[in-house]
Amino acid sequence: MVQLRVMTDDKELGEDVLAVLLPLLNACTALRTSEPTRLSHRGGGLRVTLDVQLADAPPVRVERADTPRAGGSRTRSAAPATGRPRARRPLPPTG
Repeated sequence: MVQLRVMTDDKELGEDVLAVLLPLLNACTALRTSEPTRLSHRGGGLRVTLDVQLADAPPVRVERADTPRAGGSRTRSAAPATGRPRARRPLPPTG
């Protein structure tokens, strides 16, 4: 899947570009587009993403192949059961 992004620090400019871009993408019969997703932008600018697929491409569906374990037990490997972090191996000497 292809993802298009419109990202700018100038929100007004970004909205103007989207106002032209989205109708063009929606009118193109060779493409299928998702609804735009607006992401937060710290500086008040604009970040919008949308997924684009070829119109004749089959839709993709993913299903889980495994089943969750009964009892909800999980295996942990990041830290020992004591809750203390594992000791890290020292880095090799640089030379």
